[in-house]
Amino acid sequence: MIGVIMHIISGKYKKMKLQTLDSSITRPTLTRIKEDMFNIISNYFIFENKTSLDLFGGSGSLSIEGLSRGIKFAIINDLNKDANKIISFNLKKIPTSDYVLYQKDYLELLNLLKIQHQKVDLVYLDPPFKQIDYYYVVFDFLINNNLLNDWAIIISETNQKLDLTKIKDLSLLKFKDYNKKYLYIFRLEK
Repeated sequence: MIGVIMHIISGKYKKMKLQTLDSSITRPTLTRIKEDMFNIISNYFIFENKTSLDLFGGSGSLSIEGLSRGIKFAIINDLNKDANKIISFNLKKIPTSDYVLYQKDYLELLNLLKIQHQKVDLVYLDPPFKQIDYYYVVFDFLINNNLLNDWAIIISETNQKLDLTKIKDLSLLKFKDYNKKYLYIFRLEK
């Protein structure tokens, strides 16, 4: 079932319209939060020649926004078959093949990246809100398996506050409260 229409905010694909799924299946990042997210990381991050990872792609809008702003290669994943179809549909609108799309469980994909010795510079982490433990599992896996390049950025959107004492080796660059939605931006400090 088709949801709202979103658009790319900035870069070479600015104003491109993207499809989303019905909100009962995925939860698209609000335009205001997405805009803040990319404005904030622009102060800490140069997009060009970097690789991004989106484990819970939804509509693919965060990865496409990153590609629009200069990300060299995007790794996009969503286990949900319908979400994967929407991501594929949206990716066909951009004139590049600088991405790979997977339909895997997030841990299966992380293990594949580990086997491939694939490192990333930017991670979009926006799993289903009911799965708060996913955040800590992903943070630990990325760090413990050396999947992050130096100074990598991890962007996390949650519906409850994270326990920062459970997050090792990442510095919190920015925290924003959007009335029961929270944005965290972390960086690997090396």
